[in-house]
Amino acid sequence: MKLPAAVCLTSDSGVRSFLERTLGGFRLKFRASAAELLKDPPEKGLVIIDSSLPDMSGHDLVSVLRGDKKTSALLLVLTGPGPHSPAAAALLFENGADEFFPFPPEASLFRARLLNLLARSGTRAAAAQNPAEYVFGSLKISPEARTAYVGGVRIKLTALEFDILLYFLQNQGRVVSRTVLLERVWRQGMEAGPRTVDKRIESLRSSLGPFGTKIRTVFGLGYIFRL
Repeated sequence: MKLPAAVCLTSDSGVRSFLERTLGGFRLKFRASAAELLKDPPEKGLVIIDSSLPDMSGHDLVSVLRGDKKTSALLLVLTGPGPHSPAAAALLFENGADEFFPFPPEASLFRARLLNLLARSGTRAAAAQNPAEYVFGSLKISPEARTAYVGGVRIKLTALEFDILLYFLQNQGRVVSRTVLLERVWRQGMEAGPRTVDKRIESLRSSLGPFGTKIRTVFGLGYIFRL
């Protein structure tokens, strides 16, 4: 299996040494600062960011990269000192990180989760090529017709439930917090709070039948859609 290139952003020799040891087979490119990366950023692929950069917080850099259309497709992985509280970890994901690892992570787990992230991104890219229809196993969604089928059987969803499901499909493999759902999916004027989100997710899972188990709760953070 040919492994992809990964841009590693760190000025710490210890972090660099860990990445070189752990990610054998990856084509690693090292950058020492946020300015160096932003001068010529990649438009796709994997970027591993040390949260303690000399010129910008790694958390802020993730927000900058995610907010730019040219770099919004990057897979962004943060490493930094831990442990983090659930609220702090949730903020990292809300800012756009795809993964976060307290440093130093366990080497084999770190490598395995990066490979899993890359595999999931391939599934998302394949779905994005045909935005008129999303197909995940027995689940088929048509955003334009606003229809959803499981195993060829059409399921009845409220407008909000459909929008929640579509958002999960478009962000497969990423943790989505309740706050993000309220900001990105809920419609203006609708009464809502964290408990309301939980009830809607519960209703959506029920409507999806066995497929509802693919929307999993991440304790203290939110939800994730994962096949």
